[in-house]
Amino acid sequence: MALQIDDAFIGKWHPKYDELEPGDEEVYDALVRTVKEEMKSKGRISKKTFLDIWKWKGAMRVIRHARIYVEGQVTKASTLAEDEYETCYAMAFSRAADPRLPERKLAELLGPGRKLPGVGAPTGSTIIHFIDPKNTPIIDVRTVEVLVEARRISTKHRDLEHYEQFRKAIDVIKHNCPKRTLRQIDRALFAYHKLVLDKKRKC
Repeated sequence: MALQIDDAFIGKWHPKYDELEPGDEEVYDALVRTVKEEMKSKGRISKKTFLDIWKWKGAMRVIRHARIYVEGQVTKASTLAEDEYETCYAMAFSRAADPRLPERKLAELLGPGRKLPGVGAPTGSTIIHFIDPKNTPIIDVRTVEVLVEARRISTKHRDLEHYEQFRKAIDVIKHNCPKRTLRQIDRALFAYHKLVLDKKRKC
């Protein structure tokens, strides 16, 4: 029988996230507030906030592929003059904030002719999630593998081509569990993966 991801599942597993990642929720909430304030006042995410989101995501290891100057880091922009954050990245994030056509949001960062250097589906969906935390799920290895286990999606691929299948699967769960937030669903999938699937692999 396939894993059931329902209200009972979310209620059981999402509180365990705090045991696994103590203090993380405070950082997450602060970033959501900061992004909301910046988008309201400036219509864009500041470079500092972008980097804070990448640190939260644990994505600083791929900063070397980005055309963004970061002091003390090796990137494709070795000087501030080569930095493309304002002219490329910030503008793409602002386009992705458009609430119309949610299935097109990630394509603004990863689609043909728009691909941001250093940004993939996991990091791109994370940025968009902080812009639209109620509707945009973060695709990552843990959430994808739990959804495959539950037969909600058919592949473990985490890229633009497969994001829409993932987004729709999460949207169905959210629709069927109206009292649960996207964040609670994400926390539950993360905790289940770490406490159950990880342990299965170690046995």
